[in-house]
Amino acid sequence: MSEARVGDELEFAWWQSLLERALQDDRALLGANTAVVDRLERDFRLVDEAHAAAAGPLLAWQLANQWKIAIVDEPHESQNLRRALKQAGTTTAEIVSAAPTLVNALAPVWISSPYLVPEIPDSVEFDTVLLVDAAAINLAEATPAIRRARQVVAFGDPVTQKPKPFHVAVDPGPSWEAEVPFDEVSVFERLSELLPVMTLTRSYRAGGEDLVELINDAFYGGEIVSLPWAGSYLGRGSLTVDYVEGGTGAPDPVSGAVESPDAEVARVVTLVVEHAVHRPDESLMVVTASARHAERVRAAVTSAFAGRSDVADFVGRDTAEPFAVLTLEESVAESRDRVIFSLGFGLTKHGRVLSDFGDLSTPDGERLLTVGMTRARRSMVIVSSIRPSAFDDGRLEFGAATLMSILGGLATRSREARLEDLADPLTLALARELRRLGASVDVDYRGLLPLVAQHRGKAVVIESDPESRGESLRETLRLRPHVLRRLGWHYVRVHAFDLYSDPATAATRIAEVLGISASAPRAENDTQPIDPIDG
Repeated sequence: MSEARVGDELEFAWWQSLLERALQDDRALLGANTAVVDRLERDFRLVDEAHAAAAGPLLAWQLANQWKIAIVDEPHESQNLRRALKQAGTTTAEIVSAAPTLVNALAPVWISSPYLVPEIPDSVEFDTVLLVDAAAINLAEATPAIRRARQVVAFGDPVTQKPKPFHVAVDPGPSWEAEVPFDEVSVFERLSELLPVMTLTRSYRAGGEDLVELINDAFYGGEIVSLPWAGSYLGRGSLTVDYVEGGTGAPDPVSGAVESPDAEVARVVTLVVEHAVHRPDESLMVVTASARHAERVRAAVTSAFAGRSDVADFVGRDTAEPFAVLTLEESVAESRDRVIFSLGFGLTKHGRVLSDFGDLSTPDGERLLTVGMTRARRSMVIVSSIRPSAFDDGRLEFGAATLMSILGGLATRSREARLEDLADPLTLALARELRRLGASVDVDYRGLLPLVAQHRGKAVVIESDPESRGESLRETLRLRPHVLRRLGWHYVRVHAFDLYSDPATAATRIAEVLGISASAPRAENDTQPIDPIDG
């Protein structure tokens, strides 16, 4: 044997001894056939998908069957209900009174605003009441629903939600005081003192990891867990800061703030037009901290699109998520694929920077900033006429200080390094083979994906048996791959036995997914991917 082959022979002997030890520990591996395992896994996915897909139709059939039985058993109530539904302006109480027995079969689930719950008669009882956005309403608003329930489940996000007064009349003015002070403590906070609290930490949004990391670190203490987006791995950022030059104006005579500089309005309009031209199928929203800026941007966008017949439909079409320009408070219940966060404040004509950023400079500014930063599902552009370097420490307060801290920290964010030596030998062996084939490979990507690779705009996640230990078959074989594919990844599952016996063949199968030709040149050095050769 030549001296150059000694290293390969030693590695082969090491792997062979490792396989022999595994066979000694588990004799069933002698009859292992991963092709059979693959078929069983495919069968499980098909059966599980069919089972999950059948749940809705099965429930619909059961409800329809109950309804058919009910109208036969209660013909008198059936006639009363038919007459009540044909009459205009029939109230909930009248429907319940006309058919008290049929109501349960007709409407087993009720959805209502907190302000309409009192219209539901007391005779209608509920097994469970779900309070959605419970951190945005107080106890008085939720009491009519709570008192009707045998069980209460409250969902809320105290980081972005807070109870606010609800007015249905002309604003009486700042001098008017309510007889009873408004309760600013949410029902979510009240119930958390009495009931068990469970924190939902997994996010399934298909957004870029740079945007997710910013939100997670700045507002949620790093507790949110989300799988990475393939676009970020391929170099497509989801968070951009656009500093506007010449964003100056005259201070407002009342507030003293420099609101809605012309240059920032023009820049936002340009970004909206670019979105309408290049991404018309994705929803868009402009969010700003200034109500005046929102009005000016709205008017400027309308004017700009009036002369563009090719994209005029974008701002006026009737869709589930139409284009909108909203203030931070108005955007609480909204979200879009992409968001333009425009600060809406600028410098004086002499270049001075004022520290008043409207609502962001109030004690509620932290929450409002969190709202603005969490409206985007895919990506966000922050547009600002002011740079964080323009402020000395201590000049800003509340949400304004947090925003400038975020902008100042974006430039220093870097990708976290991972030590490949800490990964298991099987994963490292597969990584070496993929690099020899010309793929760019990362091990333990973001600490969440054991092995990822990319080539010419395609990204793939490779997982093996050890990574799925402790998870259910449904999670391992169907749900997790589905989520990763929704996030833009190709997904390949490789059995550990195949990695033991023939990692090169497993790597070739993965390379085919990435579009690497079987005839492509192999690299002698496996530490870096080789440059592909066209033709």
